[in-house]
Order: sequence, then structure tokens, then C-alpha cells
Amino acid sequence: MPVVFWGEAVVTTVYILNRSSTKALNGRTPYEAWHGRKPAVSHLRVFGCLTFGKELGHIDKLDDRSTPGVFIGYAEGSKAYHILDPETYRVRTTHDVVFDEG
Repeated sequence: MPVVFWGEAVVTTVYILNRSSTKALNGRTPYEAWHGRKPAVSHLRVFGCLTFGKELGHIDKLDDRSTPGVFIGYAEGSKAYHILDPETYRVRTTHDVVFDEG
């Protein structure tokens, strides 16, 4: 991971830690202590896994419908993901993603 994206890694780590139980809160999560309800964790994915994001825009019949990328984080305020394009080093935010976590 290029150094310029280490901030994304830190933000993703904090996002996951806020949804993990801790002894300081008697087994509750920081998210649960703040919001009063258990956090949803079904959308959590493996950091750095290969992704295929849906291509938006004009697509012809035989064109590729997805672009490969690397998962680097979660978008704030929605269930979208930050995807790094390894060719251009641009970050896209999208919720139409297929993950290859293997």
C-alpha cells in the first residue's frame, strides 16, 4: 500500500475497533455505548482484498461491466466502500462491489 493511503488504513482500523467489544465497556462495543444499539457487522470485508466495482457511465454491449480494484475502507454515513484503482491510484466510493476475499 502506498504511503499516501495509510490514512485510509488507520480510519478503517478505527471503524472496526469501534464495532469490537472491549473490557472497558463490560463487553459492549464503543458503537453500542454511543448509539444504544448493536452495530451491524455483515458489511465488514477483508482490508486489501480484490474487488470488482460496477462501471458507471456509457457501456456498450460487449464492454467490461466492472473494474478491478483494492478495498481500502468504508464510506462515512452509508454502506458504501472506498476502492483503490491500482492503475491510476484514484479512490472511488461505490456500493456496487463484488469482493474476492480468498
